[in-house]
Amino acid sequence: MHGKINMVNIMKKRLITIINILIIMIFSISIIRKNFENDIFFDLKTAESILKYGIDFKDHFSFIPNLTYIYHHYLYDLIIYPIYTLFKFHGLFIFFLIIFNSFGILVYYINNKFTKSRFVSLLVSLFTLYITGYAFQTRVQSITYILFFLEIYFLNRLYEKGEKKYSIFIILISILIANMHMPIWILTLVFYLPFIFELVIKKMLEKFPKMNNIISDKLIISYPINTKLLIITFVILLFTGLLTPLKLYPYTFFTRSLFNHTFTFIGEMSKTVLYVNKFLIFLLVMFILTFFIKNVKFKLRDLSLLIGLMLFSFVAERNVVFVYLFYPTILIKTVFESLDLKIKFKKLTKIFSSVNTKVITIFTTVCLILIYIYLLFCMDFKRNDYNIKEDYPDECVEYIKQNLDYKNIRLYNIFGFGSYIEFNDIPVFLDSRAEVYIKEFNGGYDIISDFLKTKEYSTYKEVFDKYNFDYALVNTDSDVYSYLISDNFEVIFEEKYFSLLKRV
Repeated sequence: MHGKINMVNIMKKRLITIINILIIMIFSISIIRKNFENDIFFDLKTAESILKYGIDFKDHFSFIPNLTYIYHHYLYDLIIYPIYTLFKFHGLFIFFLIIFNSFGILVYYINNKFTKSRFVSLLVSLFTLYITGYAFQTRVQSITYILFFLEIYFLNRLYEKGEKKYSIFIILISILIANMHMPIWILTLVFYLPFIFELVIKKMLEKFPKMNNIISDKLIISYPINTKLLIITFVILLFTGLLTPLKLYPYTFFTRSLFNHTFTFIGEMSKTVLYVNKFLIFLLVMFILTFFIKNVKFKLRDLSLLIGLMLFSFVAERNVVFVYLFYPTILIKTVFESLDLKIKFKKLTKIFSSVNTKVITIFTTVCLILIYIYLLFCMDFKRNDYNIKEDYPDECVEYIKQNLDYKNIRLYNIFGFGSYIEFNDIPVFLDSRAEVYIKEFNGGYDIISDFLKTKEYSTYKEVFDKYNFDYALVNTDSDVYSYLISDNFEVIFEEKYFSLLKRV
C-alpha cells in the first residue's frame, strides 16, 4: 500500500513538471520574435563559401579586393545551413524556437535543483524568458547564451562536488564556443575567475583569520571540494582556444577589436544607458535589497559574478543580456539557501500534490490543445515571411538580378541590409560583419569609417569617388538618398522603403 502511494506521488510530481514545461513552451512561443536578424543571411552565405573554398580567411562577398574574413561562426554556419537547405526559413524559425524553448526549460530545471520548488522555478523561468526574449534572435548568440548558462551551473557543481564529469562538461563547452562563436570565447575564462577568486581569498583568510569577523556576516567563503581538479580544469581551458581551425584569433580577436571607435554607430555596441533599461535597474535594485536582507549570505563566487556582470553590462548595450541571464537564478538561489526556504516551500508542494490526478491530467490536456491551436492559427508558417519583405529591399534586389550585370556591379549599400544583398549573390560595399571592414583586420582598409562619411554631405562624394559606385541601394528616407537625388544619381526602381539609384 505504501509503495502504491509513493508511486502516485511520483506520478503527480511528474505531471506537475509536465504542466510547468508546457506553460514555459506556450509562453516562449508567445514572446519569441517573429522576424530574422540580418546575421542569418551572411551566416548562410558563409556556410556556402566554406563548402566551396574551405576556411581560407578570405572575404568572397564584397567587391573590394583582398579583405580578410575570420569565419568566427563557422561551426554554427555549418549547423544552420543544412536546416535551411532542407526546410528554408520556416525550418530555421522552428530551430530557433526550439532553442528558446530549451533555454526556458533549462532555467526551470536548474532553479528546481537549487530551490526544490517547482512553482518558484516556473516563475523564475518565465521571468528570465521575458527579459531575455529580445536577445534570442536568429543569431549564434542564442546558442552561446545557453552554453554560458550551463558553464556557470557546471562550475558551481565542480566547486561544490568536485566530480570529473563537470570538468569534462566545462571543457567541452569551451571548445564548442571557440568553434561556434569565437569572438566571445574569452568569456569562458572570465566566468571562471570568480571561482578562482574565492579559492584565493579562502587561502588568504587562513593567514589573516581576523578578517573572518568582518566578512562572515554577509559572505560565505569555502574551499572547493577538489582544488586540484578546479585548477587543472582552468589550465586546460586556457588551451581550448587552440582547438579550432582559426589559428590564434580566439586569443587576439577581442583585444584587436576592443574600443574601435567605428563600432559605436552599431546600436548594440553603444554605451549602455541605464535609465532606458528598466529591467537592468530592477535587477540592480533587487540585488542591493537582497544583499541587505537579514541572514542572507552570498557565496563569494556568486557575489563576484553578480558585480562583474553588472559592470560588464555598463560597457556596451549588448552586454546587458548577461545580467538578465544570470541575476534571477543567482538571487533566488542565494535567498533560498540563506533562509532555508526549501523546507518552507514544501507546504506549497504538498498542496500541489493533494490535487486529484484527474484534474492534473485534464489541465495538461487543455494546455496541449492550447499550444496546438496557437501554432495552427497564430503561427502560419507557410505564409509568414518573418518580416523579410518589410525589413529588406527584396524587390530592389530582384530588379538588380533581373536587369543589371549584378555579378560585376559596384553598389553602394547600407550597413544593415548588406548581408541580404550578398545572400542573393550580389557583391556588396559592406555588411554587418563589422570586423571585415575595420583596419585592425584588413591591413589599413577602414571601410566602416568611409561608410560613416557618407552620412555627411560634405564628405559623401569623396567616398563615392573613391569606390567608383555605379549604383546605390538606400532607404528612401535616409540622408544619403537626398544627397544622391540632389546630385548626379537618379531613381531607377523604388519599393515601399527602399530606392535603387543609378549614376548619370
